Amino acid sequence: MLLAPAFAEPTAWHGPHPADLEAHRDHTVLPDLIGDGTRPSMALQSAPKSAATRPVVFGFLPYWIDQTYYHQLDFGLLTHIAAFSVEVSPEGRISNDRGWPWTALVDSAHAHGVRVILTATLFGDSQVLALISNETRRQRFFVEIRDQLIAGNADGVNIDFEGPGANGWPSQINDFMAQLTGYLHAEIPGCEVSFAAPPVDWAGRWDFVGLAASCDYLFIMGYAFTGSWSDRSGPTAPLHGGSRNITTTITGDYGEVSEQNPAKLILGVPYYGCQWTTSAPDARSLTTRFVRYPQIWSTFLGAVTHGSHWDATSETPWYRYQDGAEWVQVWYDDIMSLGMKYDLALDKGLRGVGMWALGYEGRQAEPWELLQQKIGRREPATVVGESPVFGVLRLEQNYPNPFNSSTRVQAEIPAAGRVEITIFDVLGQRVRTWYQPHVPPSVIVWEWDGLDDANQPVASGIYTYRLHFGAPAAGRQLTRRMVLTR
Repeated sequence: MLLAPAFAEPTAWHGPHPADLEAHRDHTVLPDLIGDGTRPSMALQSAPKSAATRPVVFGFLPYWIDQTYYHQLDFGLLTHIAAFSVEVSPEGRISNDRGWPWTALVDSAHAHGVRVILTATLFGDSQVLALISNETRRQRFFVEIRDQLIAGNADGVNIDFEGPGANGWPSQINDFMAQLTGYLHAEIPGCEVSFAAPPVDWAGRWDFVGLAASCDYLFIMGYAFTGSWSDRSGPTAPLHGGSRNITTTITGDYGEVSEQNPAKLILGVPYYGCQWTTSAPDARSLTTRFVRYPQIWSTFLGAVTHGSHWDATSETPWYRYQDGAEWVQVWYDDIMSLGMKYDLALDKGLRGVGMWALGYEGRQAEPWELLQQKIGRREPATVVGESPVFGVLRLEQNYPNPFNSSTRVQAEIPAAGRVEITIFDVLGQRVRTWYQPHVPPSVIVWEWDGLDDANQPVASGIYTYRLHFGAPAAGRQLTRRMVLTR
């Protein structure tokens, strides 16, 4: 029996994608995504045959991703990266391309066998209807998005058109998607066409069976069950509880699709939470003010500081604290609750899982470790008859960091050559050096035990570690910082 919700459920769905895009509208695109801006030249490298049967891991990557977090992406745990986004006008034109093509991203992803999907966004009922209800505007959009895919050497498109649907546009979206899918399949063989779909048909406006049939697959945005509109605090992605939840999304709203063609569905999970001020400390208290959508790296740290509570009804965590006279509540997803959602998707045989959004995990390693535990790491992509492909020189953030005994440093070496890793103290003095005269293209992992070259323990503090690839007087260098605490 379904329980009545302890908070007001929305009459229409409000996703976080429009809110996050608006909040970052003035942010410039991370230059590391664009590179030199030429057309990406790296073809998608073939993955091992075993990868064809593995679940998809589909992550939205917003243009405002933090530089450090971008360079910590673990391509070996992803199958698809959805570049977010090029913005579409109601007239069917690309109104803001956000620097696309993102050459550096596409080449690096392709070198690892990861597909890059270009996200096309249009938000608001009137805006969406103006485009999809007009044949001339439809055709204009089809041509423009095709040209963007070709220019960026992308592997597909995700249509992220959102709005409550009060003007009836959801009744026309299936025909629009079927027409777009047929067009792009003919123009770009192998192109993947998908749609970012709401988790619940709150007002009976959607035909999810028809929508799934109209394109290659759906990314179910399995979140935003609560948000800025909520009059009570509660989970943004409840696994159970209430009249609607993630489980009923898969077994109810998308039940026919999940039973008959589960490979059409990807379950997206939130890498964010909801924060409100509330009238009382109790779970599901009346909200007095919506504060923000914190990214999960922030919620993980907040839970450590304030102590986490487990909500058995929704099977999600939350924490609370007092800020002056106000109570603050933060509801979020942790490794346990995310893992339970992954289990649901895997048990139902769905195409895979995904997240909004990559980079929101920050420096937290646990979300990546969970993907490795639940889905597994792909073998390196290979070109037939050749060794594994490693696209760019990369130096990862050490883990753990801070550390008090030992830490691991990982680097990706794109070609055979000389490799040296050096650690310096805050005065710039050399502390420890690791050197290999010849390293093949590979991922190397080096562990530092906090000892200097004389095998003496060094003091607590901030240290810089430098990767030098190539000849001593030339070559390329990358640096990062680490913190040792004794």
